[in-house]
Amino acid sequence: MEQKSIYIIEQSIKLFAKKGFSSTSVQEIANACGISKGAFYLHFKSKDALLFDIFNYYYQRIQVRIGEIQQLDADDRTKFKKQLEVTFEELKNHREFIIMQVREQAIPFNENIEKYLTQMRVNSYLFYKRHLENIYKERVGHIVWEISLALQGMFKAYMDLIIIEGADLDLAALSDAMLRRADYIVEGFENHNDQPVITAEIIQQVLPLNVQDQEKNLLIEKLQELANEGDQDVRDTVNVVTEEINRERPRPAVLRGMLSNLENSSRFTEPVQKIKRLYQI
Repeated sequence: MEQKSIYIIEQSIKLFAKKGFSSTSVQEIANACGISKGAFYLHFKSKDALLFDIFNYYYQRIQVRIGEIQQLDADDRTKFKKQLEVTFEELKNHREFIIMQVREQAIPFNENIEKYLTQMRVNSYLFYKRHLENIYKERVGHIVWEISLALQGMFKAYMDLIIIEGADLDLAALSDAMLRRADYIVEGFENHNDQPVITAEIIQQVLPLNVQDQEKNLLIEKLQELANEGDQDVRDTVNVVTEEINRERPRPAVLRGMLSNLENSSRFTEPVQKIKRLYQI
């Protein structure tokens, strides 16, 4: 995203937090940015389009930091804890904008925003599930969705205290505590031979997990499109990546090795980052 677009986003966030989305005009945004109304439309087609890019801007900021942590030489538990911490931190840093959304409840969710938020929601479910499987292995098995939802519920409750009530919490300690709570839940299931309420079958009925398949298909199309512009080595690498993504259980080591061949090309930056996010590489 261009630096000027980011500046407009940051200034508009301040206005939305102060006045609300509906009460803020494009002209006011332009004035705050020191540009003409026409210049605003060179960057964003409409105020709704700006709102979409604000959501994307926040989400990508978090994803970049999560991706950096994923590359650390650390165990799965440490990575998950640090990723929870930076998510808390990013949301806390944009408290005013989140409060505006809660307070106003009048943001015009067009189809693009609705689809984007749905994808973010699905990614969140999968994010927790993958990390729990990485940490607890076969111990979670059929209970992974129940624990995932329990942790997400905890996260939301803590975020309400931080965002709505203004609680000043130690985010590192909070993230560490969430993982200990997960330990207790796993141990509780094991010690009592309990059965989950939320099963994979229920999840398939209520969550649009097909969105992940749609994203995967679009990702493969993009990779193949870019591969056609490269040499034979690039095409061979993309073919291996595509075959691996289409496996029932993609192997992270294979994807990591193949993606390293594509990372030197700026054309592949976006799809490589998406693959890393999808498969927690």
